[in-house]
Amino acid sequence: MGKTIFYKTGKKRLLGKEKIKRSRGEKILYSIVFVILCLHILTFLFAFGLTFLNTFKGKYEYLYGNTYGWPETWVWTNYESVFEVLVVNNTGYIGMFFNSIWETVGAVLLTTLSTTMASYAYARYAFPMRKGVYWIAIVLLTISLPGSLPATYKLYSDLNLRNSPLFLIGATGGLGTYFIVLTGFWRSVSWEYAEAAFVDGAGDMTVFWRIMVPQAFPIMGTMFLLGFIAGWTDANTSMLYLPEYPSMAFGLYEYENITSASIDYPVYFAGLILAAVPSILLYGLFQDRIMTAMNIGGLKG
Repeated sequence: MGKTIFYKTGKKRLLGKEKIKRSRGEKILYSIVFVILCLHILTFLFAFGLTFLNTFKGKYEYLYGNTYGWPETWVWTNYESVFEVLVVNNTGYIGMFFNSIWETVGAVLLTTLSTTMASYAYARYAFPMRKGVYWIAIVLLTISLPGSLPATYKLYSDLNLRNSPLFLIGATGGLGTYFIVLTGFWRSVSWEYAEAAFVDGAGDMTVFWRIMVPQAFPIMGTMFLLGFIAGWTDANTSMLYLPEYPSMAFGLYEYENITSASIDYPVYFAGLILAAVPSILLYGLFQDRIMTAMNIGGLKG
């Protein structure tokens, strides 16, 4: 909070809280952008609200055209039916929820830890081909490599990592956007902390885990949150590499395909709403940290 100061008028204001004066053109521009963003938000709220409303309709009521109106008969049991109807590859909704947990949390946790360790080693230690590692990270960020998907799929198949929890080993690459970000962070942290610990007899691992990593917790936490939200709604990974362990995202997608002729849309919509709850809760609880992370790329190495 800014420092409180008093003016001759007797009014008090906070330093750093003064009203920003904008030109007429800026006010018009910001007003237009504000209206556009509000309309954009309303489209999402309308779609979500309509989907939620349709979860209380009967199967045939929805099929016969009552898409936008209120339910003629409120069917409260649709949410109970989710756990009975939504079954994919002999896996029920609770099983798909459990698969989503370990697939998402495991992959994001391994990615966060491996990226943290790789960036620290690059930023603080000299080793052969050190600069090459950085350029590899840059190339992976700037060049699209869609042609690598068949090779990646074949690699996991040949290593018998498909349809196995060991597939998560592939999340330990350590390179990516946050490799660049964390490299800049490690370079900005004073090395005097480590030198003091070395004088007291600490080793490299002790310095890393007990001194350096705690200072990186805010960035690591942001990485985990953003990765979890993105991974929770990712159906492709489960579809390609873990079809026998369907996540909720893949399970709902597959359920819609295999039952397209007789699908119970209100129950399906109820499954979508339940699947969205964890992401909505996480974003609601940690929105300040997530929005702050949007500027995290400004760190300089």
